[in-house]
Amino acid sequence: MLVKEIMTSPSITVRTDTPVPEVARLMQERDIGAVVVVDEGGRLCGIITESDFTGIGRCVPFSPDLAPVVFGARAATLEELGRIYDMARKLKAKDVMSERVETLEASDDVGSAVHRMLTHNLKHLPVVRDGPPVGMVARHDVLKLLRSGLSR
Repeated sequence: MLVKEIMTSPSITVRTDTPVPEVARLMQERDIGAVVVVDEGGRLCGIITESDFTGIGRCVPFSPDLAPVVFGARAATLEELGRIYDMARKLKAKDVMSERVETLEASDDVGSAVHRMLTHNLKHLPVVRDGPPVGMVARHDVLKLLRSGLSR
C-alpha cells in the first residue's frame, strides 16, 4: 500500500509569518496535531506540532524532577509557564517551527512511513511533491490499513 492511499490531503499549512496564536487556533478548529510551515513560494520549510505548544519534560539539574520546556524556555513554576505563554503570543510560526522535517513522497510504501515514525519517534510526516506539501500522514492514518486490508 502506498502513502497516497492513507495520507490526509490537502495538508494544512501556515506561512512563516503566521502569528503563533493563529496557528494554535487553526490546529484547534481543524482538530489536527500538526501544521506544515511554508515559505512565500509554498515550499515546506518547517513543521509545528502539538508538542511545540505543550513542551517537553527536561530534567532539572541535580534533581529527579522534570520541568517543562516550552518554546525553548524552562518553566519551574506555573507563574513562569504563564510568562512563557504570554511571550509566545508575540511569536511567529518561523520562531517555533522545527526546521528539520522528515518527509514522505506520495509514492512511498506505507511500511517505510511507519518505520520512519517508529525510528524517529514521530507522530506526523508531511507528504511532499517536488517541494510543496500535498498531504500529511499521522499515526491515526495508519489505522486505515485495518479498514482497507493489508492484502494490497
